[in-house]
Amino acid sequence: MLPIDEFLPELNTMLKAHKRVVLQAEPGAGKSTAVPLSLLASDMFGSKKIIMLEPRRVAVKSIAHYLAGKIGEKVGQTIGYHIRNERKVSNNTRLEIVTEGVLTRKIQSNPELSDVGLVIFDEFHERSLHADLALILSLEVQDAYNETLKLLVMSATIDTQQVSSYLHHAPVMSCPGRSFPVAIEYNGQRSRYLTETVLSVVKRELEDEKQGDILVFLPGQADIKRCIAAAEQVLETPVDLLPLYGGLPLAQQSLVLTRKDSHQRRVIFATNIAETSLTIEGITTVIDSGLEKVLSFDVKSGLSRLDTINIAKASASQRAGRAGRLTAGKCIRLWSESEQQRLADYQPEEVLNAELTSFVLELSAWGITQYQDVNWLSEPAKYHFDVASELNQSLGFVDSGNKITGLGQQALLLGVEPRLASMLIRADSPEKTAIACLLAALLSERDIFISSQSVDITTRFLVVSEYLQQQLIPTGVNRSALEQVAKLAKNFANKLSVELARTYIGINSFRECAAQLLFFAFPERLAKARDKQGERYLLANGRGVSLNESDALRGETWLIVCHCDGKNKDGKVFSALPVMPSQLPTILQNNLREETQFRLDNKKNAIHSISKTYYKALTIVEENNGALSQEHFSTCLKDILQQEGLCFLNWSSRCRSWLTRAQWLGQQLDTFPQISEQHLLSTIEDWLIPYLNNINSLKALKQLEIYPLLIANLDWQQQQFMDENAPIHYQTPSNKQVLIRYDESQGPTVAVILQEMFGQLETPKLAMRQVPLRFELLSPARRPIQTTSDLRHFWQSSYFDVAKDMRGKYPKHRWPEKPLEEKPGRSIKQKPA
Repeated sequence: MLPIDEFLPELNTMLKAHKRVVLQAEPGAGKSTAVPLSLLASDMFGSKKIIMLEPRRVAVKSIAHYLAGKIGEKVGQTIGYHIRNERKVSNNTRLEIVTEGVLTRKIQSNPELSDVGLVIFDEFHERSLHADLALILSLEVQDAYNETLKLLVMSATIDTQQVSSYLHHAPVMSCPGRSFPVAIEYNGQRSRYLTETVLSVVKRELEDEKQGDILVFLPGQADIKRCIAAAEQVLETPVDLLPLYGGLPLAQQSLVLTRKDSHQRRVIFATNIAETSLTIEGITTVIDSGLEKVLSFDVKSGLSRLDTINIAKASASQRAGRAGRLTAGKCIRLWSESEQQRLADYQPEEVLNAELTSFVLELSAWGITQYQDVNWLSEPAKYHFDVASELNQSLGFVDSGNKITGLGQQALLLGVEPRLASMLIRADSPEKTAIACLLAALLSERDIFISSQSVDITTRFLVVSEYLQQQLIPTGVNRSALEQVAKLAKNFANKLSVELARTYIGINSFRECAAQLLFFAFPERLAKARDKQGERYLLANGRGVSLNESDALRGETWLIVCHCDGKNKDGKVFSALPVMPSQLPTILQNNLREETQFRLDNKKNAIHSISKTYYKALTIVEENNGALSQEHFSTCLKDILQQEGLCFLNWSSRCRSWLTRAQWLGQQLDTFPQISEQHLLSTIEDWLIPYLNNINSLKALKQLEIYPLLIANLDWQQQQFMDENAPIHYQTPSNKQVLIRYDESQGPTVAVILQEMFGQLETPKLAMRQVPLRFELLSPARRPIQTTSDLRHFWQSSYFDVAKDMRGKYPKHRWPEKPLEEKPGRSIKQKPA
């Protein structure tokens, strides 16, 4: 008997009384199997169907087969399942187990869900994008179309308060699990050497005489492969080393779940796929790295990156529970107890960090076009939503108001992410459509090559094309991945009514077609080499990417990048296509912009005209048209000056001083004209260009006296006002003229020998007496000894410390006790008469 069994009558009663219910059942309670069977046996839903969502394909099939066996039937009769490209149901099916995206398609095609009585969201704590979207839409269906529809949200580790509140304060039922005691051991501080740490613990546990299999949680597929390869070299104990991750073929994943009649122990290296849903027989020891991989979207670069992060406490609890399903077990955590206390309670929901283009397109199809109209369970940044909307608009899938277009509706029917849907829809011939189907399949699945020296998608296309025609599988190709790509390509081809088997095409013809198709999908990922080596590239969106040193595509000038990450300064390219320069005009068509720029040739004292053609951040063509002729010089003066700046003119120190004073005074007084270099450049047609009619060479421009034209930006009264409130010089008490520095950070400053200021008690003020003049008082050697903006305070206080110090250094100079009574002027003492 399962722990959940005694709670089933109460759950049935609760569902009869409420439209929405939350079930929190601890690991081992049996919720994923007992609950759907119990509800199926009740008469609550009559002839209506129950749909149960599972986050993983292998869990869908595993649970469907188990439940069908429990009632003595084959899958596809009373109990069926539906995952991508695979469906086993019949007219008699009353419980359909599906992956989350399948429910979204059902709702979009049949908003009333008229044949559905209950939707069960299992393992909802994983909070994938599809799960959040399915729940948002299900609530809308419930409220607007199908009042009899019921929703049941289930999980072992869920924030019940948040979910209950979201479901209009749905009642919460809690159920204990069934698990044996699990001893928790902490292995100390985390180590950078994950493989070595894991293997040392595995080796130690295998030497223990206890029986039972070992489950090792690792962050990703690459970590699993490294650990298995190393284990094969160092482990002496006979043991089966098995991988378990989402990219494995479903058949291979299923083999791990059941134990063969063998006395040989197993060590299963798994990602977080093994945390929930899947029951793995024979596990008594868990070794937990405490890490997982998460995909995070960087809105600035438009790229996603795969980050390795610490798991949350909820995940740590789930993982440990895997060791206590059958008997008392052990969980060894490869971190310290203090680190455990610092872990977050729950992992951030995918919607907060993921790329939202598909999510937002689905909402648009449903009729939700604005961020504020979404009934968010967890609210992402609005900017993420806006970026997704902009991409959907650029692909033509929504209009400027985010309402879905006919193209957008076609895209959703294809069941592929929007970028690839754009490529499939825009292919304008049967041959191109067939190529697009293969490309979309290749880009939707894991790499078909076990290892490869190049990210070139061309070789992968040719392998799949040959396999479809002759069933040939070359060495180094992953059979299951190839079969999955071929299956998906056929699925696309069926939807688009094209034949794949007759589409053999050579490399050059393929690349010519593929370049245009991939541009439809990735318009901002056209890339140009930044160096002759062709290792580093600039994407059209301004982001940098790079190839491995050994990649066969190195040296190509142009690429279209299909898959890359945004993890480092230069993202890593995982899939790309080389593009011939001659193809660019056809690919880019009306997306180009042209500019004329000017470049100064200092050696020849000439200006060259440069014609440039751009696509976004990329320079497509650059042509030097040579030095400007006299007749063209005057017509280009405005562009030249705005590009080169005012220093390109006869920009004297007097001009610089005037602009500095005017700019400073404008910053202090709102009533004074706001003049800056940018302002002068933007108004150049008013104060300068009309006076350059006879200027037809760089030499003549450099000889033109600019100052009279510059000061004409102020009328006579404004010039007088500036001379009074931002003067060029300060006149000392000894009648010397000292230049005022209009320092941006320190304010107007004069540097003057201290003795020149004897007798000056009040500090002069500028800008309508709002800003005190700052004095940099100098020693006889003209070195700064004191700064002040308050002369009165200086003479009454710090002067005496300065004078005391200076008398020893400069005994021949004046350092009187009563400086205000001294005559200003020379610092040196006068000789007695």
